Amino acid sequence: MKYDEYDKGILKILYEDGKISNSALAKKIRLSPPATLERVRKLRTNGIIQGQRAILNKKKLGRGLTCFLSLQIKHLHRQEDYQRIEEHLRQIEEIEEIYFLTGRIDYLIKVNVRDIDEFREFFMAKLSKVQMIERAETFVVVSSGVNPRYNPINVDPKDQDLE
Repeated sequence: MKYDEYDKGILKILYEDGKISNSALAKKIRLSPPATLERVRKLRTNGIIQGQRAILNKKKLGRGLTCFLSLQIKHLHRQEDYQRIEEHLRQIEEIEEIYFLTGRIDYLIKVNVRDIDEFREFFMAKLSKVQMIERAETFVVVSSGVNPRYNPINVDPKDQDLE
């Protein structure tokens, strides 16, 4: 799908405010509401827009401690072994994100728990049961933020085919 400045504008606005109405979106990009709705539909159909969700305050929901863990896996050769590890990790409710990496570290996982006691319980009762993990290193998040200048749509639309 080739996309143009209108599509780029739609993506930028929806990235900043996923709840904006179609009429308000149309007004901001200076297109008719039906044309805007059709463009958004095409962006969804082509998988550019994959969904939208609420950003939750984890601390207020009782998950105030965020940690990243780097995992080194015992030397594996088969793709099925990695799929089995990922499936096991996906079953652990405290794990929010799983990244398969290149380099010395095989996986980076993001974990949200109530406190250090719950982290210890998670680590001992759940993560240690993943038998193929050879080494785990924990990084406790002290603070976090979002870069307001980050723009995932910062590409020249004439050069992009987003299929």
